[in-house]
Amino acid sequence: MYNYIYKVGVKVIYTSIDIGSHSIKIVVSSKSNGKFHILASTKVKSKGIKKGIIKDYALALESIKEAIGEINKDLGIEIKEVLLSFPMFKATSSIETGEINVNGEIKGTHIKEVINKTVHENIDSNLEVLYLEPIVFETDTGVQVVDPKGLTSSTLEVRCAVSTVEKDFLYEYLELLHEAGLEVIDVVYGIVGDYEELGNTETDSKFGALINLGYGKTEIGIFNKGILLKGSTLPIGSSKIDKDISYIYKIDRKFATSLKENFAVASSNYADSNDVMEVVDVSGKEVKINQLEISQIVEARLLEIIKSVKNEINNLTNRKIGYIIITGGITNLVGFPYLLEDEFPEIDKIVANLIPIGARSNVYSTGLGFIKYFDYKMKFRDIRYSMLSEESKKELTAKKKDANKARETLFSKLEAYSESN
Repeated sequence: MYNYIYKVGVKVIYTSIDIGSHSIKIVVSSKSNGKFHILASTKVKSKGIKKGIIKDYALALESIKEAIGEINKDLGIEIKEVLLSFPMFKATSSIETGEINVNGEIKGTHIKEVINKTVHENIDSNLEVLYLEPIVFETDTGVQVVDPKGLTSSTLEVRCAVSTVEKDFLYEYLELLHEAGLEVIDVVYGIVGDYEELGNTETDSKFGALINLGYGKTEIGIFNKGILLKGSTLPIGSSKIDKDISYIYKIDRKFATSLKENFAVASSNYADSNDVMEVVDVSGKEVKINQLEISQIVEARLLEIIKSVKNEINNLTNRKIGYIIITGGITNLVGFPYLLEDEFPEIDKIVANLIPIGARSNVYSTGLGFIKYFDYKMKFRDIRYSMLSEESKKELTAKKKDANKARETLFSKLEAYSESN
């Protein structure tokens, strides 16, 4: 399953795909000298997907092919392997333990072995593990550590947070991507990627919640010290705002979405009552839309969703949370953080604000974070992995022989820059 990289100069490349109800997001990133560099990203309209469910297989396939086609064109090479962000729908969570014999120094292979044993002994065969994070490892002397590599012990025990999903639900996605010419290397819940991108050392020491406010659904995860304990999905999202705007102003949904994203603000406190846009409704009548009025519509629906999120957090845990992290495309709107004050007073509130060149939108938090999470997992298991296919490596080698051609694509530009430093 894993490609080991031995040649110096071959870049570690990762590609993540996040399939949402409103859009499909793909991010391609390289890692060198401990830093991630975005090579390409795209967001295309999603078709055939609703609230995390594949409703029209053919339309969904068409959307994925369009998105990967744009990425391949930008890069100048063909992407064949991806990391898949999966919706936290029909998920079950538990804490599981496992133990193996070591009789010597603990290595990365032992970590992989004890984790695999934990899965095989505790997880039903009709379920697939989408998230497994070691909470603590223990040696034969009772020493408990988060990273046991280098210690000497006769045994190694692990306690893990595990989350699973029904195989049939997952495999439909895997088949879809396979038909699009993509091999899925790893799958994890989208909110895990969100936390990896947006969490910090302070949240890593606390108990809290992460919310991804999507278009057709809202995902909620409960984290303790950076580890996902449980989560759920609410069948509500920012699409309700589009419906409200479309109904009130009698305009089509596509135009309503555009007004929400480009004219309205999240909090009416930040709106300009003098800013007016003239539009034509579905009957051909001219309508004046005031920024303050449309923002009040947006604000009312967002407050309703936030209240529902708070109720769901209370359903998931009776512990007091110390922070919330919230992301999703709608959080890009001006004034969004202001809406959280009444429902979540006196706790830390982190609203996504992505600024990396090539992915300056909160819709990319899942994909960016998943890449970092996968890289962390590989490093923890002493594995060096790249998603650059053999065909692409050969193509890249050929391009390096031609100095002029070596600067034709985003990917080769990065290669040339890396070799000169």
